[in-house]
Amino acid sequence: MLEKLLESYPKPSGKFHRILPIHLAKYSCIFGAQGIGKTDFVLHYFIDSQFYKLKKLYINCDDARLNPKQDLQGLKEFLKKESIDVLILDNYHQYPLPLDFELPFIILISNIPVAIPYFTNIAMPPITFSEFLTMRKLSKEDGLTLYLKFGNLLESLSEQRKGEFLKAITQDSINFWILRNLILHLGQRVSLHQIYTKLKKDGKLSKDRFYAYCQLLNEYGIALWVEKFEHSSAPKKLYFWDFTLRNAVSYERNFGLLFENMVFLELLYRFRVECFYTDKLDFYIPSLSLGILCAPFIQTLEARLNKIGKEREFCDFLLIITLNHTQNGENLGTPYKIIPFSDFAESNLTEIAN
Repeated sequence: MLEKLLESYPKPSGKFHRILPIHLAKYSCIFGAQGIGKTDFVLHYFIDSQFYKLKKLYINCDDARLNPKQDLQGLKEFLKKESIDVLILDNYHQYPLPLDFELPFIILISNIPVAIPYFTNIAMPPITFSEFLTMRKLSKEDGLTLYLKFGNLLESLSEQRKGEFLKAITQDSINFWILRNLILHLGQRVSLHQIYTKLKKDGKLSKDRFYAYCQLLNEYGIALWVEKFEHSSAPKKLYFWDFTLRNAVSYERNFGLLFENMVFLELLYRFRVECFYTDKLDFYIPSLSLGILCAPFIQTLEARLNKIGKEREFCDFLLIITLNHTQNGENLGTPYKIIPFSDFAESNLTEIAN
């Protein structure tokens, strides 16, 4: 089996590859949600001129043809006999397999970080808009059209295929039922208890099963929660690693929530700022005293601005993110800047706030 795996080392599958400043240490675990290109990144990484001559062995621990506990028993001896330089274990689930090999590289690919001595855990973020443009060599206008249509997974999937993808990663009907109902609450202020109570009315579901799977989705970076500013016990707002998921599980469209999720991913993964929500602000960044409103279309913007009250006590500046509108102004003594999403995604938040 190991000889067959050695002979069938895969090539990067996609036309597009992640462009990230990630350096893989000697012993690394690269982890993150499904569909963001972890495997493609690792395979493409070792094509580089300084690595391509290294002898590599790739093992997908989820390969249906493979029984890891049985087929990998002689792995250590095989690595030595074949003078393997790079061992890549994909879909690694912390099998009881010793990793005490003396190799130049051992790379684990997983959904969650591992607790193995000497291994460096490296989080791979979802694809942000600027990376999407760079990967595909697109203008901002053309890129935004595709980004809004297909979302930010590595592979551009139609809504139907994305629904099939969700069924595949959840692996059974109960997990898919839970995930689908979570997705239907995208952008809403909701607690897990509220969602569980709703699901219990629709079918049989144990509390332990529900909460355990929700925790797993959070650990995988699939479901992302935002707290209310200075009210950690309040219901949280729920977002996902791909902002178009709601369109894959429902015929009902809500472009405003899709847009809001898209903005949140930029804040979390490109700007890497800690953000919260408030009663009247979609997002608030305490470190910058910056309030953010997501308003793809600005027809009701003035009414929203006029309703902002107590937030003005701690918010020095407002950033309003739209689809294609630009404007500077002031509302009730608070300065604001309106910019298109495509400009926001390539901007400097500190400069905007100052």
